[in-house]
Amino acid sequence: MNLNYVSEPLSINNIALPNRIVFPAFQTNYATSDGFVTERLFRFYGTIAQGGSGLIIAGAMAVSDDGTPNTNALKINNDKYVAGLKELFSLIKKNGAVPAAQLLHAGRQTLSAMTGHPLVAPSAIPCPVMKETPLELDEHGIKRIQDDFVNAAGRAKKAGAELIELHGAFGYLIGAFLSPYSNKRRDEYGTDKALFFTEIIEKVKRKVGDMPISCRISADEFVDGGLTLDDTIKITPRLVDAGADVISVAAGTYASMAHMAPTRDMGEGVHTHIAQGIRDVVEVPVICAGNIRSLEYANNVIREKKADLVAICRPQVADPFFVKKSVNNQPVAQCTDCGTCLFFLHGASAVSCPQNPEL
Repeated sequence: MNLNYVSEPLSINNIALPNRIVFPAFQTNYATSDGFVTERLFRFYGTIAQGGSGLIIAGAMAVSDDGTPNTNALKINNDKYVAGLKELFSLIKKNGAVPAAQLLHAGRQTLSAMTGHPLVAPSAIPCPVMKETPLELDEHGIKRIQDDFVNAAGRAKKAGAELIELHGAFGYLIGAFLSPYSNKRRDEYGTDKALFFTEIIEKVKRKVGDMPISCRISADEFVDGGLTLDDTIKITPRLVDAGADVISVAAGTYASMAHMAPTRDMGEGVHTHIAQGIRDVVEVPVICAGNIRSLEYANNVIREKKADLVAICRPQVADPFFVKKSVNNQPVAQCTDCGTCLFFLHGASAVSCPQNPEL
């Protein structure tokens, strides 16, 4: 199997990725209930780093208490979290991958019972899945959360992350500001729906300097009244102008969950055409995601210039050595598309996988 394209190194600003495979941020719910790193997280990310991914994005990490996405999510909203994250990023790097941190505010797509705080969002409209009505952020609240992203980025850099990812996909807070589906404001953050995000990027860039920033977006939300590719090909150049060094292309929101985590019957690489549409309008590396289940397919994505990097999640959860085994033509433990890793859909407490009982 010729995997020359996906095996090629890539430099982004001051970092050098050994290959084009990304393990994307994945909410495992393995942290402590107050957001600290655990031995289970060390084992999870350390093993995947050994397995051959070039870039590992740990997360999602909550930048604010009121934006925590689940009961046992990582947090990065206080200096007390730096020591544990430093140990985690060091382990990822020692095991051969470039460590990165994804920063998130869940917005309306969480529950006050989880966060201990009222939910906040661009507009006082409940997520149709979570069903809890949020408070509409005022200008003070907007600036507070923007500052939370900036301070979290500074902590991530101090802890040894080599890339910051700002989570603007899946209907979480940044994505909710971007979308007419969830942002009905009449002020400047409603008339210019990208403003909340571009201001965060600019402020984070000033904080972290040459450290690369990836911006993850749902390039098509697949909901009525939501973002489409026609919208996001206009938005993404503005993100790059604001300082984004990478665009990570995802799809969907909680109301279109099948596009957040596509099933096998939707077809391999179900969103590659979306990634290509974004790549055509920006001059920074683009990450493609969505049902990419083999290095051969990933190699073709790079070769055909549909994306510059390929995110592969569930196959690496099923077999953390998926990349190395694939390169060496060894059999891998196949993801069976059972959905067990989507623990929050089944009432489970955390990620598990029948193919990988050591999780």
